[in-house]
Amino acid sequence: LSRVLAPLKTAAHVGIMMNDPVGNLRYCFTPLAAYITDTPEQSLLACTNPKSSPFTTAISKDFGDPFLHDPRTRSHTLAAIRKVLGKSSAQDYKAFLKVCKTLHLNGVVEPFWLDWPLSCPSQFLHIEPLHHFHCFSWDHDVKWCIEVVTPPEINFRF
Repeated sequence: LSRVLAPLKTAAHVGIMMNDPVGNLRYCFTPLAAYITDTPEQSLLACTNPKSSPFTTAISKDFGDPFLHDPRTRSHTLAAIRKVLGKSSAQDYKAFLKVCKTLHLNGVVEPFWLDWPLSCPSQFLHIEPLHHFHCFSWDHDVKWCIEVVTPPEINFRF
């Protein structure tokens, strides 16, 4: 992913000339403003394990509590990665993953956003509303309608 996005990173560092809708040249920068994915990919991109939030410092046992947890910032994640690398070498894979698990990391040591200026996973990662709305609709409304109206009637109408 880092190689694919290299031209955008270069434009974020030094800028690039681009045409606006009228055709005028503008000097532009490309900050990483949004990256919309599903939850498993968000965890992968934020370098967190699946049982911790890619947005905040909350872990699975904290999910649903009424407290506002601190955001999982770039500096927090990179400090945790440095801590893991200080305690264990990536060459000893089992020991390395054990240390990663204690710090709620997934083992990625060079995230693609590492050299992207002003990028912070807690700011550019967003939930994908269409996916969540679809799941909510199917899991609740549609199943309820099928139960009430019966499957043959739903099939006849749709």
